[in-house]
Amino acid sequence: MRSYLPSLALLSLLASCATPHDPADLDLTYWRFDGKLSIQEGGRSRVVNIDWQQRGDSSDIHLNGPLGIGDVHIRAIGNQLVIDTGGSSQVYPLDQDLVIEGDSFRLPWKRLAYWVQGLQGPDMAPIEGAFLQDDWSVSILDSDNNGPILIVLSHPEVRLRLKVHRWQRSTVKGTANQI
Repeated sequence: MRSYLPSLALLSLLASCATPHDPADLDLTYWRFDGKLSIQEGGRSRVVNIDWQQRGDSSDIHLNGPLGIGDVHIRAIGNQLVIDTGGSSQVYPLDQDLVIEGDSFRLPWKRLAYWVQGLQGPDMAPIEGAFLQDDWSVSILDSDNNGPILIVLSHPEVRLRLKVHRWQRSTVKGTANQI
């Protein structure tokens, strides 16, 4: 009778070493992804396309979807959040409640750029399983070598589900804008 224990032990060891990505191996300064974002709040659900480009501390996020949301351009620069909905622009402090279609909820913009990369914050600690912070639950459900590809962000007022189609990372400023 053959023993499968050595094979199982080796497989377990390899599986435990195979993390989807190590933050030390990724460029966290210049990156971009595109995908789909599902937003559930107030008994409503919508799905929008998302294209997020990060350059240092500046975020440039394009959302577009079916009638009702249209095109939205969000820029986080310094401590300001600029939201352009095509016909008008509004400027918010990053720590203020964000009002979208009459519903108000606080999005942690400063931490969001870390969370979508699978990191808890500027300390670069990876999110393993679920992570809780300020009434937000962040769960990484699937990852590949470039970063998370399925993320769920839950708050008592809203649930966001992000499915990343493509990641692009660069060490050279400006080259992450070409996917």
